[in-house]
Amino acid sequence: MNRKDEIRRIWTECFDDSREFVEMFFSRVYRESDALTLEKGGKIVSSMLLQPYTMKFQGTEVTTGYICGAATRRAARGNGYMSELMVEALNTALNKGYMTCSLIPAHDWLYFYYDRFDFSTVYYYDPQRFTSLHAFTPNGRYTRVEDPYLPEVFDAFHAFEMGRRCTILHSQRDFLNIIDDLSHDGGIFVALMDDTGSIAAIGFAAPADGRLLVKDLLGDSEDAREAVLSVMRNEFPDTPVSVYSPAGDNGRKPYSRGMARIVNAPLCLGVIAAANPALRTRIRITDKLLPHNSHTYIIKEGNCVIDDSYTGKLDFDVNADTFNKIVFSGEKIGNVLEFPSERPYMSLMLD
Repeated sequence: MNRKDEIRRIWTECFDDSREFVEMFFSRVYRESDALTLEKGGKIVSSMLLQPYTMKFQGTEVTTGYICGAATRRAARGNGYMSELMVEALNTALNKGYMTCSLIPAHDWLYFYYDRFDFSTVYYYDPQRFTSLHAFTPNGRYTRVEDPYLPEVFDAFHAFEMGRRCTILHSQRDFLNIIDDLSHDGGIFVALMDDTGSIAAIGFAAPADGRLLVKDLLGDSEDAREAVLSVMRNEFPDTPVSVYSPAGDNGRKPYSRGMARIVNAPLCLGVIAAANPALRTRIRITDKLLPHNSHTYIIKEGNCVIDDSYTGKLDFDVNADTFNKIVFSGEKIGNVLEFPSERPYMSLMLD
């Protein structure tokens, strides 16, 4: 049995995904270069995938390693194998030049588990809930795109994602897999054109726990997004609707969506410095798991330099977890800290 088959066997043993999803994932999403495994006694006991995703951050693009399918055979649990593999994943991400690692815990208690590796809850969403009686009533006229696989549909989707300030981006390959995954879940994909023939809004939704869960809704106007929800309402009548959207500083309670961990602090701070030439700050980071990050950094005039001989006043003296939270906080917190924080968003991760 080859490594891919072993990983698939562990996945099937540990997760409740349908046979159709597993087949789709391992035939279209899985890449051997993303696979990480741990062997004991000549047998794979733990596995995960470390998938590279582009992330829009501080007006540029960096790479985040998305960890999924992290699992240990039932008979081998309780021996610290996943902890060993997780540390390997962080170092692999660093060596590959990724800035961060991201993940979505499969269960709430796993947030506490990933805390051990200095992952921080930084991805949040704002769920908007509508009753089964709510009528979505757009004012404009829109036409549904019949073929979601047209190149211009992905081009519009990419443009909408790029319009977000800080977010994980999806490739065309990802986009097509997302659409096909929706069909396995009995879901719906809607793309609408306005009267100029331009794609004005796109939405992804699937039924879940008696509701229609809109996993993402993107568009160039509120009216166009309302039109997408109207189409979905017609196909799922008498069904409550929940719409996931990026959490903002609007006073509503944000809900946790996922975690991130900065694995390359010099790269991260270099990007921040270049994007904010007026920023002047001195920060010392202590990172017990990744000593590569443990330095004193001086940021000024668009540059970031390491100066471990510096003994003056520090603006921040933080561990890895706090560093994550400073970099990836909302704008209001960033203003208080006088740091250009950006709250990231993550959606459509086939979770």
